[in-house]
Amino acid sequence: MSAARPHVAAFLGTQALGDYVMQHLAAASVARALGARLTVLFRDDRPYKGTVNRLNPRVDRLIGMPENSEDLLPLDVIGQGDDPPDILLTPSMLDLGRCVGPPPRLRLPADLDDPLRDQLVARGLAPDRWHACLHLRQSGYLWRLGADPHRNVDPLSYLPMVRRIVEDHGGQVVRLGDPSMTPFPALPGLVELGREPDTFPLQVHALAHARFFIGTDTGPTQLACALGVPAATTNALGIGVWNDGDLVLFKGYRRRDGGDRVPVADLVGMNPMLGNERPSGLDFEDAAPETLVRVADHMVAVTDHPRPAPEAAPPPVPRLPFPLPWRDMADMADLTVWE
Repeated sequence: MSAARPHVAAFLGTQALGDYVMQHLAAASVARALGARLTVLFRDDRPYKGTVNRLNPRVDRLIGMPENSEDLLPLDVIGQGDDPPDILLTPSMLDLGRCVGPPPRLRLPADLDDPLRDQLVARGLAPDRWHACLHLRQSGYLWRLGADPHRNVDPLSYLPMVRRIVEDHGGQVVRLGDPSMTPFPALPGLVELGREPDTFPLQVHALAHARFFIGTDTGPTQLACALGVPAATTNALGIGVWNDGDLVLFKGYRRRDGGDRVPVADLVGMNPMLGNERPSGLDFEDAAPETLVRVADHMVAVTDHPRPAPEAAPPPVPRLPFPLPWRDMADMADLTVWE
């Protein structure tokens, strides 16, 4: 490694929002641990990537490649100029479980934050009241059309929870998403950002300032965690949250042969495979609306507004082992697993 400040390059070779966010964090954790400069390479093939790139304060240089690039690993791009990297992180190395130390935080820069605040107020958000953010996965999203339908939910089952937050707890709800999603009925205190196209930066602003986030198995859940927003993943098939106090409410896993439910403790133990695999011989049951209401009650009880400042980053380390050690998300934090 060079005597000057070390240089880390990371190729973020993924498309899905949650995976892209988590690859950013893994790359930032290595740069943080080494006190290194960070170059991020990415394919410019999703509209949200430009905004996410700006959220990572560890990035010193961005290199965007065309959407239709056929390079599996663009070594010619990485090696250009007189500043080659000391370490190259490939996509397979950028699993969140390989973060060095606690996962870093993303941050909304002030030049993005301030102009978006007025836009959100213009859409009905009262600046003198706290708000929660909500995202509920459905099948119509353009970039994931029909993919992995077991992760989808009926958004109307969350309507009693929305009313609980607004009418009983005095909050507001900002619903994130895209125009394909089933609309909620108009409610005082509810702002539907997802019904408008091209509002991703505005949705990030709303999320960054939320008291808490409630979602499903979906990319905005990982974005909430990356921004340090207290998060509850509901009707989840695996564990996609990683900060102390975050909550996991699994879908009901029921065996087809006998109808017995898989114990929650077993699902936690199976988590390393549940993120991308669907075990055979099982059916899935969504949580009842009254359970979702209780989750909202819990999030109100355990969160503050405004949120406390994040803890300081850990100090750099003298050296790193490669391959980077892996940890399961269930072992990263003190999570609340809903029985």
